[in-house]
Amino acid sequence: MTFEFAEIFRKNLRSWFKTNARILPWRTEPNLYKTIVSEFMLQQTQVKTVLPFFEKWIERFPNFATLAEATSDEVIHYWAGLGYYSRAKNLHSLAKHIVKHPVSHAEDLLQYKGIGHYTAAAIASIAFNDPIVVIDGNVIRVLARTFNHTEIFISKDAAIKWCTPFAQELLDKDNPGKFNEAIMELGALVCTKNNPKCSACPLKGLCLSLKNNTINLCPQFIQPKRTKQIKKRLWLYKNKQILLEKSNIGNLLELPELTDERSPLGNDCRLIFSGKRSISTTNYTEEIYAPLTPNDFPLRAPSFSICKFYPITDLDKLSLSGPHKRWIKNLLKEGL
Repeated sequence: MTFEFAEIFRKNLRSWFKTNARILPWRTEPNLYKTIVSEFMLQQTQVKTVLPFFEKWIERFPNFATLAEATSDEVIHYWAGLGYYSRAKNLHSLAKHIVKHPVSHAEDLLQYKGIGHYTAAAIASIAFNDPIVVIDGNVIRVLARTFNHTEIFISKDAAIKWCTPFAQELLDKDNPGKFNEAIMELGALVCTKNNPKCSACPLKGLCLSLKNNTINLCPQFIQPKRTKQIKKRLWLYKNKQILLEKSNIGNLLELPELTDERSPLGNDCRLIFSGKRSISTTNYTEEIYAPLTPNDFPLRAPSFSICKFYPITDLDKLSLSGPHKRWIKNLLKEGL
């Protein structure tokens, strides 16, 4: 890579971002707190999903102090529906630490749970102007296409390792945060996985995969084998109350899980819903079963003692997991 190539890359990217950057609440009057909250929320979650949660969160917890003083239940309540609830717990814990021990470098952040090298680099480059590259799936795609990397990556870590030297050489050392945001934004809006908008790309004159007509081959990954997993749930709704239990994910309420010890399905229940769900990197199907005679359904297993009936009128006040809240409302509309 020549010095001239890197200069043109930075100049074109900077000019494009100045005109096309999305107006996002964490970019408006940015500060360390907003940056940290947004980076936690954006872990494995799309921007459009995060936006309403971020605004509601900032309204209730505008700074580290108010978040640190909140109860765990309140924190989970305001995170409910965003998923991956360990993020909320880790963010809450981080706020308590930062109130007592302010941070100013990436190394300060790495000691805290929930912050890996990617998140630390993103926060440090944006909030502290540290000259650190940030590499996510968008950046991998932009660089793989720019340099026409058609070989198959065995993992995301391998792709990051390949990208890092290129990203470091291209990084705008004077404004690393804006550079990192710009290249990720380009991957999200223009250099997309499917149907990239090559004609609108500020790097089209530099892109070797565009020149070689290999856009769809950059990047490529070995596809992992996925094992189908199924979770079975109980729908027990009677006297305008619904049976729920606290999950092991952020203490959120969910429909009770059916296990061999709790209740054999047999002919006593019928399948009323089947839906996909993702937790972390695991994808599985949840099946919801309703007893044929709900009023007579036995709850003899000791493990059912952790379940509780909640008035259906309190549904919107309860800290329910996002998928379960959506499924419950849909099933109620169907009169089940």
